[in-house]
Amino acid sequence: MAATLRIAMLLAGAAWAQTTPPAPTGSISGVVVFEGTDKAVEGAYVVVNPGNKQIRTDVQGRYSQHDLAPGTYHLAVYMKASSVSRAVTLLAGQDMTVDLHLPAAGSINGRILDGNKDPLPDMSVFLVAREYQLGTLHYVIAGLASTNDKGEYSLAPVAPGRGYLVLAKKWAHNLVAVSDAPADPKLRKRIPVPTYYGDADSAEGAQIVSLRSGERREGVDIRMVRSPSYCIEGVLDGGGAPASLIFQIDDQQPTSGESGGGAVYLSPPGGVTGPDGRIRVCDLHPGDYRLTAFDQTDNVFGSTGINITDGDVRKVSCAAVPRIAVPGEVIWDGKAPEKPVDAKLGLWLTMNSLAPRLPEEPTSSIPGEFLFPGMPVNSYAVHLRGLPDDLYVKDITYSGQSILHKPLNVGRAIGKATLRIVVATDGGIITGKVTDRDGNPIPDSWVTVMPADAESEAALAAAFESEQTDQSGAWSTKRLAPGKYYVVASGAQFDMTPESIGRLWQLHMSAQEVELGPGATVQVTVAPIAGE
Repeated sequence: MAATLRIAMLLAGAAWAQTTPPAPTGSISGVVVFEGTDKAVEGAYVVVNPGNKQIRTDVQGRYSQHDLAPGTYHLAVYMKASSVSRAVTLLAGQDMTVDLHLPAAGSINGRILDGNKDPLPDMSVFLVAREYQLGTLHYVIAGLASTNDKGEYSLAPVAPGRGYLVLAKKWAHNLVAVSDAPADPKLRKRIPVPTYYGDADSAEGAQIVSLRSGERREGVDIRMVRSPSYCIEGVLDGGGAPASLIFQIDDQQPTSGESGGGAVYLSPPGGVTGPDGRIRVCDLHPGDYRLTAFDQTDNVFGSTGINITDGDVRKVSCAAVPRIAVPGEVIWDGKAPEKPVDAKLGLWLTMNSLAPRLPEEPTSSIPGEFLFPGMPVNSYAVHLRGLPDDLYVKDITYSGQSILHKPLNVGRAIGKATLRIVVATDGGIITGKVTDRDGNPIPDSWVTVMPADAESEAALAAAFESEQTDQSGAWSTKRLAPGKYYVVASGAQFDMTPESIGRLWQLHMSAQEVELGPGATVQVTVAPIAGE
């Protein structure tokens, strides 16, 4: 009888467990206003993660998201080159109000003049971002404007709080494949030399411009000098023989691409060759160029670098070669876990230039195989999405060489090359709180976690992680590889600009050291570093 009663109680307990209702859902709502004002931000998208839910603000700047399970959420607003983010932890059944203060984008205004201080109309003016990407400092176009008949320009919107360069240059959209410019450079018209604000002929000597929220900066004038005009001559090769190809030529820096959370892609000046593949492109200033060639169907692609110093460059060659298939696989580091992984890993590639169309994004099981069926020979960044929270990427290799935090150079490997994503299960988590000296929690702080083995500023920029504290000052990283880390807290997030990474590099020697073991969770309490 007692045994029967015990069995009945166990069955009843099991039934209760199966019918226990889920925790009550809650909501997050609030208003988005411009920083330092009560002006509502209408039409901005508030992104709620996890879940990538996007809510558009109404005319009063209001947003709301309901039916949210308890947990930590990251809110972000992006609008007109500006952004703001918050991290909050939502309790079961809680209706939380979170107001967001968005810095207002600004503008940079000035005039482009020649050596006699006369206005230069129809000049292109570029907003140039400087960022570390995959271990290298890149100069990337972040905005574009043109001068009017008075030489005036206005670059907008410009994100506040970031250092930019301003570059003026003559931008010719269409190029004649075979120019009739005189053979003698002395008989050609002199041309304006691309010039940065600060009247510098290189990015390294340029003056940095950084705006406050909503600032309209005036007087950013640039005086351009003129130089002799030079030509490049050669033949484009399409599949082993001269061919009619689309060609493009532009300065190697700055490039189109992604920067600061946005992206600008511009088609470089170009044209089409005749059947003989011959080019003679003129009106070029001294400097470093990139010549690109591809066919009408994007089946072949090639590029080469060209340096012009003080004369024409002849016998230039550029071979457009067929696309290359890039096979890949996702593999385990060591023994596979006992429980199979149901998630699918998404993969995609990007490049910092305007390229022929790229193939669709493949997916892979974990473990599994994938294929990029045809990639132009070029350099790419590898991106992943959908990796489960209990896993991390230990390495990425191509042709047996590690490219973790490095570019994928398609076509430069010897023999059949495979892209491998090495996934591991032994990662650990660093978590904790940010407090002041009296132990009071500090919300909306940024915690930066840096691997101790980063040997340079460029390597640090490629590998550091940032997390934002919630309303109680709490934060947590994603899964990290076991090893030694440095942890610092600051009032603002570090970005990829050289100034920001340089400050972070100086701080890492005085940061809190953390040893993260396999599968471990390490709790750390940190205080913001003075001045940060």
